[in-house]
Amino acid sequence: MKTTGRRILYIDPFSGVSGDMFLGAFLSVGVPLEIITDAVEAVIPGEVELSAHAVARSGLAGITCDVKVVGGPGSRTLDQMKECVRAARLPDAVVRGALRTLDSLGDAERKAHGKPEGPVHLHELGGQDTLADIVGALAALDHLGPDEVLCGAVNVGSGYVQTSHGMMPVPAPATAHLLEGVAVFSQGPAAELTTPTGAAILREIVDGFGPMGAMTIHLSGCGAGSADFEGFPNLLRIFRGEESRDPEEHGAVIIECGIDDMSPEYLAPVTGALQAAGAREVHVIPAFTKKGRMGVLLRILAMEGERQSLIDVVLETSGSAGLRYWRVGRSVLERETVTVKTPFGPVSFKRWRTPSGQWRFKPEFEDVQRLAEKAGIPAATMRERVVAAYISEVENGQEED
Repeated sequence: MKTTGRRILYIDPFSGVSGDMFLGAFLSVGVPLEIITDAVEAVIPGEVELSAHAVARSGLAGITCDVKVVGGPGSRTLDQMKECVRAARLPDAVVRGALRTLDSLGDAERKAHGKPEGPVHLHELGGQDTLADIVGALAALDHLGPDEVLCGAVNVGSGYVQTSHGMMPVPAPATAHLLEGVAVFSQGPAAELTTPTGAAILREIVDGFGPMGAMTIHLSGCGAGSADFEGFPNLLRIFRGEESRDPEEHGAVIIECGIDDMSPEYLAPVTGALQAAGAREVHVIPAFTKKGRMGVLLRILAMEGERQSLIDVVLETSGSAGLRYWRVGRSVLERETVTVKTPFGPVSFKRWRTPSGQWRFKPEFEDVQRLAEKAGIPAATMRERVVAAYISEVENGQEED
């Protein structure tokens, strides 16, 4: 395995996630406390004091970040909170991320209370600790600067939680809306393990949810929640590292979906768009689909780095409402492209070395066709001539494919 240089931050919310757990987790993997305190002070100056402490949760070590309110109003409206963020002198990425996170919280509260429009009352979420958690987490992430943030399934907890509206089931309605489309589970104590603030920060910073992929871990740590459950570590794990990749696999993926409601002439633009977006191979395979209909299986071979852009192309252009993808192994021979000067003009040749050491080659068809049209002879005849020129120009002992 070798690293690709892509910096990965992997979040493991096995015991849920909250704003203060995020702050502690970032501190545990090397973010200086000053990065967080300076950002929070820029937004709500003189209103909170932050401190970090090493603690244990069920025997496991973690960092807790305490947010102590020392001034300011007891609560703010969503618009007031956003105005505090806009007025702060912070990096643009932190400001934009914090504003989107606050908007996500507001939208989730509106959905929870069936009020799609109008002012939203955040109640207990309108306090300084919410602003401190969101701004601090975004500033910490900006400091780390990962290329990708990934996250595992989220433990939401169970039971009931006391709110300003009374007892609410866990996950709280706002939390449930924020986690729509995310893999969640419930395990451990009957308590709220994932809060709305924690869920909102997750939705803002995470690029993808799923199991931990191949990565080289450089540093790991844990942020501790305020509760200390017996026999259950209330910790948010976080891993800093680099993406790892088996050289033989080259990070390849197969993307696939069935299509049974598209006229054949409209498939050509789909395959063209996929090739333009970086697909290594695109196959359209006749297949029986649902209800015995004749359709096609659209199959794309791509590199991992191009996966999401190609998925977007499929979903935008094919009419398919979903697809599947998986990583695949890929063995690739040593290969190269060379340009050979022939009596008819330059021709590009692809050549590759077999396991036995034998070189094989073939001319690029586009070059053969271009020269054939120029000479007024069939393409097959031109191919024979440029192959002979290649063998004469380069070396013997090579075998045409």
